[in-house]
Amino acid sequence: MRNNLLRAAAAGWIVLAIAAVSGGAAGRKFYPDDPLANDPETQDASAVRPWDISNQYDLIENSFLGAGDSDARRAANVNTVDEVPDSSWFTNRIGIRSIANDELIKGPDTGTGPAAGTWTVLSKKTEGVTPGFTMRDSTGEVYWIKFDPKSNPEMASGAEVVSTKFFHAFGYHVPENYVATLRRESLALAPGATLRDRDGRKRPMTIDDIDDILELAAPNSDGTYRVLASRNLPGQPLGPFRYYGTRPDDPNDIFPHEHHRELRGLSVFSAWLNHDEVRSTNSLDTVVEGPGRRIVRHHLLDFGSTLGSGSVQAQTFRNARADDLFWAAQIVAALSDDAIRAIVGTAGFSDTRATEYLTETILVRKSKVLKVWLNGTNPVVRPALSSAGALSFANAAEEAGVAKAAERYTIQWSRFDNTAGTQEPEGTEQTVTGTRAQAPDALISGRTEYIAAQIRAFHAEHPNWSQPLMVYFRRTGDGWSLVGLERNP
Repeated sequence: MRNNLLRAAAAGWIVLAIAAVSGGAAGRKFYPDDPLANDPETQDASAVRPWDISNQYDLIENSFLGAGDSDARRAANVNTVDEVPDSSWFTNRIGIRSIANDELIKGPDTGTGPAAGTWTVLSKKTEGVTPGFTMRDSTGEVYWIKFDPKSNPEMASGAEVVSTKFFHAFGYHVPENYVATLRRESLALAPGATLRDRDGRKRPMTIDDIDDILELAAPNSDGTYRVLASRNLPGQPLGPFRYYGTRPDDPNDIFPHEHHRELRGLSVFSAWLNHDEVRSTNSLDTVVEGPGRRIVRHHLLDFGSTLGSGSVQAQTFRNARADDLFWAAQIVAALSDDAIRAIVGTAGFSDTRATEYLTETILVRKSKVLKVWLNGTNPVVRPALSSAGALSFANAAEEAGVAKAAERYTIQWSRFDNTAGTQEPEGTEQTVTGTRAQAPDALISGRTEYIAAQIRAFHAEHPNWSQPLMVYFRRTGDGWSLVGLERNP
């Protein structure tokens, strides 16, 4: 049904979309273009308008009021092989392809940070708890500047740079964040620069206001300041997104946000990196130009409250299911120890002991994350069927070293009718002790177009492995290709 809705939305066929939701339209389970690698966000979003979300209300709403649909049903935006397609929300990176450490270190960065010369202050930063301001560098680029507290020099800036690289590797849209050096003598005040006072009233900004900000920051021994410089995101800013519902004026925003897998999966990434400030006010939607249309791109912001750099406000992920958490844990598993060390190195800590401590802590937390969530459901991955009917697969928990091999696997083969959506079992349930099996000759040698197999894994220490995994293969010439995968169907 998900793919029917995507295709309907892409073509503007609202009647078809309503019929698909109500069950009134009979359709195939799989289409020739399945599995979809990209969400077809073909509608123009020029009519979308900015909005604002109260920081205080957002915290209360998500912590105590139970906003959004609490039904933990299967994620609505996964494709037929249980993956998240590329979209304005998410771009598949680590885990889908091999990424060199140099690319991971670069992350979203397109340059090297603010240019030398005069930095012109435009306004005082009013969001969040860290002092800062918005400025334009000598080339005209706009950056948001934040400082480390005196009590913990390098802490927040290092955490933000490192976590930005991680969340980019996971697949999220994030800003370019740089560690830079600020010199007081290089600062100038822009004509018309403003700030809001404690009562929320706007007034002109003065040089004294800049000095008040610097007074709260941790200076270097030479009088300069280490700062976090976040480059202004491209496009027209629209304000934050909510973690539930949809944006009513965005025609491409068709799935409730609480049923997006990449938003549910944030619970795993946030637990790993101790990100305790995942909330709407640390996000930003922008309107950007697409091919022949404008679309809304959704960004995660502000990773200063990660890796032990503190905040006490938290966000819940109550709709996340075992398959959502497993999906995210696989992405964590795809980051090698060497890659993690390389990313942590981008913090540029002056004390190598801090770099080593943070690296080792992240590695220990990675092991715990994988042990919990790769074992939380059936860990079978990468099923493939040869032209001769040889089934092969892998076990993600075993590969990650967080579980021993399964005691056995069972496979029930079926002939699948793609039009009727029905399965006709073929033979009795097979039992194998390894990760290979053979499909019945009657399925391989006949004219069967689709083959289905239900795979279960059994392990005395991990009862959740016995959850069924449904896989579907489509005949392609002389062979078979994976067209469907449903974990915890």
